[in-house]
Amino acid sequence: MSTVSNLIFHNAKHYVTSEFGPRKTISTAAGNTSTYHYGTDYGTSGKKLTQYAIEEGTILSCGTASDGAKYVWVSYPRLNVKMLHYHLDSIKVKTGQKVTADTALGTTGKTGKSTGVHLHLGIKKLSGGGYIDPEAWSKNEYKAPGTKPATTTSSSSKYKPGTYEVTAAVLNVRTGPGTNYRRKTYSQLSADARAQVKKYAGYSANGYVKGMVCTVYEVNGSWGRTPSGWISLDHCKAK
Repeated sequence: MSTVSNLIFHNAKHYVTSEFGPRKTISTAAGNTSTYHYGTDYGTSGKKLTQYAIEEGTILSCGTASDGAKYVWVSYPRLNVKMLHYHLDSIKVKTGQKVTADTALGTTGKTGKSTGVHLHLGIKKLSGGGYIDPEAWSKNEYKAPGTKPATTTSSSSKYKPGTYEVTAAVLNVRTGPGTNYRRKTYSQLSADARAQVKKYAGYSANGYVKGMVCTVYEVNGSWGRTPSGWISLDHCKAK
C-alpha cells in the first residue's frame, strides 16, 4: 500500500495483489490479460469499497471499456498526473465534473478482465509518456497539498528514443527513472530480456547485461524506458 492508495480508499483495508511490470497472463471470463501489467492492483477482501479522488481535479472520462470494465480517468493538474480507476462495480461521477478529496468516484468491483474484486490503478503524466508504477510514484514523487511536487524535464536530454546496446556488466532495471526507484529481479524482466540475459551472461542476472540490445521508447533525462523498465542510458550506446 502507499499514501496514494490510502487516500483513494480513505484508509479502508486494502493490499497489493499484483505489481506494475511483467507478469504471467491470466485467463478471465472476459479474455486473457496481457503479459505486462500497466498498473498496480489492490485487493479489498471482496468488499466493494468506495474509491475517492485524492485531491482537487477533473473527471477526464468515464464509462465502460471494450472488455466490459467500468472505469474513471481523473486529472490532477497540481501533480501533473492522471489516474485510471478500472474494474469498477459502479461509477458515481460524470465526465467534466470537478472533484475534491471527498468526491466518491465509484465502488470497487470486478468488471472486465478480472478474477476478483479489486482496483486496478493506472497513472500517466499529463505532460505525456506511458504508464508509470503507481507505488513508486507515490513513494518518490507524490507531494501532499501545500508542497510543490518535484518536476523533471527531458527536453534537454542528450538521449533519444531508439535502440541501445548495454555496455555495463550488469545494468539495473528500475520501476522508474532514477536510482531511488525499486530494482527489478530477473523474473520481472520481459521474456525477450530474460532470453538475452541467459544468452549473454549465461545465468539469471538481475538486470540487463553487456551486449544486450533493447528498445527505448521514452526518455527522461539520462534514463530510458524499455519493455522491462527504466535503465540508465549512461551505461549504453546507441545502435
